[in-house]
Amino acid sequence: MNNMEQRKKTPVTREDLFQFRFVSEAALSPDGQWAAYVVNQADREENRYHSSIWTVNLSTKENRLLAARGEAKSPLWLDGETLLFASGRDQSGDNAKKETAYYKIALSGGEAQPAMTIPTKVEKLVRMAGDTWLVAATANEKETAEKGEYEAEEGKDYYIYEEIPFWFNGKGVRSRKRTALFLFDGKTSDLKRITPPFLETISFDVSADGKKVSYCGPVYDSVRPRTCALYLYDLESGETRQLVDDTLYGVNQVCFLGNGRIFYTGATYERVGKHPRYYVYDLAADTARQLPFCDASIGNAVGSDAKFGAGKALAYCAERDRLYLLQTAWGESKLMAMDGDGALTVISRTPGAITGFDVKGDAVVITAMRGQHLAEVYSLCPNSGAEEKLTGHNDAYLDSHAVSAPESFRYQSKNGYEMEGYVIKPADYAPGKKYPAVLEIHGGPKTASGAVFFHEYQCLANDGYFVVYTNPRGSDGRSEAFADITEALGREDFADLMEFTDQVLARYPDIDGDKVGICGGSYGGFMCNWMVGHTDRYAAAVSQRSISNYLTKCLYTDNGYFGNRLQMGAFPWENFHKVWSMSPLSGAANAKTPLLLLQSDEDYRCWMGEAVQMFSAVKRTGTDARMVLFHGENHELSRSGKPKHRIRRMTEMMEWFDKYLK
Repeated sequence: MNNMEQRKKTPVTREDLFQFRFVSEAALSPDGQWAAYVVNQADREENRYHSSIWTVNLSTKENRLLAARGEAKSPLWLDGETLLFASGRDQSGDNAKKETAYYKIALSGGEAQPAMTIPTKVEKLVRMAGDTWLVAATANEKETAEKGEYEAEEGKDYYIYEEIPFWFNGKGVRSRKRTALFLFDGKTSDLKRITPPFLETISFDVSADGKKVSYCGPVYDSVRPRTCALYLYDLESGETRQLVDDTLYGVNQVCFLGNGRIFYTGATYERVGKHPRYYVYDLAADTARQLPFCDASIGNAVGSDAKFGAGKALAYCAERDRLYLLQTAWGESKLMAMDGDGALTVISRTPGAITGFDVKGDAVVITAMRGQHLAEVYSLCPNSGAEEKLTGHNDAYLDSHAVSAPESFRYQSKNGYEMEGYVIKPADYAPGKKYPAVLEIHGGPKTASGAVFFHEYQCLANDGYFVVYTNPRGSDGRSEAFADITEALGREDFADLMEFTDQVLARYPDIDGDKVGICGGSYGGFMCNWMVGHTDRYAAAVSQRSISNYLTKCLYTDNGYFGNRLQMGAFPWENFHKVWSMSPLSGAANAKTPLLLLQSDEDYRCWMGEAVQMFSAVKRTGTDARMVLFHGENHELSRSGKPKHRIRRMTEMMEWFDKYLK
């Protein structure tokens, strides 16, 4: 598309969030002829998201809205003609908080009928044998005494913290609460817990015959350990046995390979960035076998603020005797197939990011971001890798708006690695004219940036900015050696970003080198805070959900007590100087770059105290600083926060950059 065609289109704006359709949770019917999927959409008036369930025929590509009323979600196929889904259509008040209602509806349509009500808030539901269902839900490990009418109520008037972590981002205060597994009897409505007290379920799966459950997770009542065991529950005997010792490694992905084998991953934590090792447990032989090391994590690590909803990252196909899994490579995520010997084959060959998938025999569907499209459902041939687009919920929007595709380049870095960079030109780009630019820094650091649609980047480009970004050392998608920046935060990664800026300015002379800003969230927020105290090169900074002081961050966040200790190589009392030297606050007195801090007051991953400290320190230097605190939001503000808050966040950011870069 040339610039003239681009200019005739409607600019991308912050308010376009209300036009996006977020597609996720594609699930194939047992015969592989249909796929059900979820569509989420932001609502301006109610300032929330509404969900609906759609189906698509893989042969005819006919899409049909099946259920919308009451926030229909979590579709499960009962058979080739009927879907089960969760909905709050007939619920209100306390019942909606204490139970989950499920309905069934025919593929041909009609009115949904009540199917069952489970007396807990279900996080995930899986069908087992007969009328038995496996339920993942929160359990309270603490027995509470009866309270009088006028006594204070825990959770409203006060909280009690008795363990670490005591809260968790997106879930609130979690002291003495665990994600547990239950069996639900569809005939009697009985709910029976099968995981032991104080076990936090991380991952689980059900055997092909529906008679066994394998799960993993740590057991603790004081400090959560890094390692955990693998367990097996037998539905017929009601017995549980531990398969893998709980001191070897952290088991964090579990998938049944039919009925007799279990795939799982085991991670050790000697260094930051380590990839997990892959294992297969043979139930008949009662032995575990380690598969060849593939130097990659499982899942999609490619970031975007325009994906919403869940999706599988791991699934087994009995007909092909293959384990399918997502892996991130450079700035893309791909669908891979693994045989019994651990050999991996790339299944998807189209560039972009796959956010979830499902497989039944020769039928494979993926939800994927291709080109500059938001996620849609595609069918994928497991032999050729050919894809066919099945949905087009965002086609009309993308056809009518001026979306700018990133350009990418690679270069040999001073650090010894080949590095990759991305550049989005301003929507009104005219060669020879000077433009400001924003260097975007992703979170993690073990995530990755790619060429997928990013709403924030498109808004900046349509406002006249070059948007540039890269994957410095510490990022995902490369080797674990590349991702390992243990005790090197603020040095190796900082050097990579400075060199990348040089590379971009050399390749794109229309960028005004005096009008370059920096922006990032989470780890990217850490890096923005670090950079304003260690260089005057950038004209403005926007730091989001950030880190400023590892002396405090490691003690009051959900992952700080283990993750930050690993990054720093010490707790504050073990080596105060080392921890302080890697804290951006140590250089804040040198800051001359105008700094905007965007923060949520329920962000338990990067607690608001980090932003408050940085704001106070920079403000005292006389440098312009501003802090915006969003009430009721968490670490996911930019991705799944209330729609109006997401728009306000971008408004604050763009006004700050306009003030200092234009």
